Amino acid sequence: MIDTLPINFSHKQSAHCENGVVSNLMRHKGFEVSEPMIFGIGSGLLFSYLPFIKVNYAPVFTYRVLPGLVFSRFAKRVGIKVKREKFSNPIKAQARLDENLKNKNPVGLQVGVYNLIYFPDEYRFHFNAHNLVVYGKKDNQYLISDPVMENVTALTEKQMEKVRFAKGAFAPKGHIYYPTAFPEKLDLESAIVKGIKQTCRDMTAPVPIVGVKAIRWVAKNIRKWPKKIGAKKTNH
Repeated sequence: MIDTLPINFSHKQSAHCENGVVSNLMRHKGFEVSEPMIFGIGSGLLFSYLPFIKVNYAPVFTYRVLPGLVFSRFAKRVGIKVKREKFSNPIKAQARLDENLKNKNPVGLQVGVYNLIYFPDEYRFHFNAHNLVVYGKKDNQYLISDPVMENVTALTEKQMEKVRFAKGAFAPKGHIYYPTAFPEKLDLESAIVKGIKQTCRDMTAPVPIVGVKAIRWVAKNIRKWPKKIGAKKTNH
């Protein structure tokens, strides 16, 4: 059992996990960037309807880009370098996490939601693209800043391994990420323009299952679904 020195990490609740993790990690490094700003610069807004992918037996509707893209785009546009790693071996994954905590470096993790014991039961489902920050370790407990929660919490080593190596779609595979280098000043103005332009391109893409076209298609067809596939399946 390895404890770490306390990290003075400021937890702030947010509306969405990835944006909240990035905002909290940036604040820890001395850069105050709001959750909406990160979402916008990272071109996070995207509507798509993916009937060929099923999650909990239902076709996928997305209102944002794939997990990880917001931070990747944000980092590139403001000049931050980010290190990412995935693992097939849980022991190596834990060692890398412990190494960062020993160096007083809080990190972001991708995890599965279903086995997060601090989530209310109604929030626990099979979704493997949740994000949180680990900022310390004490008495065999990892100290957790989960941005969708009001307060900080904790997980044991076994509980952490279970959520980091959840099975299924978008399996996290021990995914760990953290910023490693920063410019002296963030060029937000240029980054904002790039974010807006990409969001506009994505939402006006000439593809029927993406963007404005997808919104119109779903709005037109979803009204027919109760008769076509039944009310129970439509509601699901």
